[in-house]
Amino acid sequence: MAAEIRAEKMNLTETKEAVMLLMDYAVDAEDITAARELVERHQNDRISLNVFHEFYSFLPEAKNDAIKFLKLLTDKEGGFLLAAGTTDNIYCYFATTEGAEFLGPLNEGIWDKEVLNFFGLSHDESVEKFKNLKNFPFYIPAHMDLKRCPVCATNHGELHRLGCPVEICPWCGGQLTKCHCRFQKTGRDRLTNEAHLRLFKEKLNDKGRLPFNATEQSLTLG
Repeated sequence: MAAEIRAEKMNLTETKEAVMLLMDYAVDAEDITAARELVERHQNDRISLNVFHEFYSFLPEAKNDAIKFLKLLTDKEGGFLLAAGTTDNIYCYFATTEGAEFLGPLNEGIWDKEVLNFFGLSHDESVEKFKNLKNFPFYIPAHMDLKRCPVCATNHGELHRLGCPVEICPWCGGQLTKCHCRFQKTGRDRLTNEAHLRLFKEKLNDKGRLPFNATEQSLTLG
């Protein structure tokens, strides 16, 4: 599923530089200045940079194009459904801090079953819900919202993306990615494959994962 895809790990600067390089071969001269300015405005945001990188790496129509704007359709637990308006069309992307996936032209709706299930939608509902972009706000970089996790971008009161270093262990109260509870609860010395991770996630869900608390996070940072 798109929600589980991890992009090749580059830092923000490296990702931005890669996007700028891709744009040299993907954007017409008359559009390049505005396209670069949009990337500059989002240069500190992992979510939008992942969308830019995916778009300019694999141009949907296999011809030069440029993203003019990003709009937020919906988001849940650090997974963002974004509309990317371009010179020629409007495309839908699912993005996290780990990567982005192209879902097709927005007017055709979403077909990816796992993405639909993640947001609790059917294909027909996605067509109807997102048909009028005027009803949706322009995407604001997630890191600017203090009610979001600074790492995985989940909202206050929502679960973290599994693997987020901010998530608190429900058993010991420590940092879930650092404590040894994952080994104790699964009975393994190492978690090395998807089956091990699924088992750990089942144990976590049975115990009750702790949602992101923006108030506690702000006190910690303060």
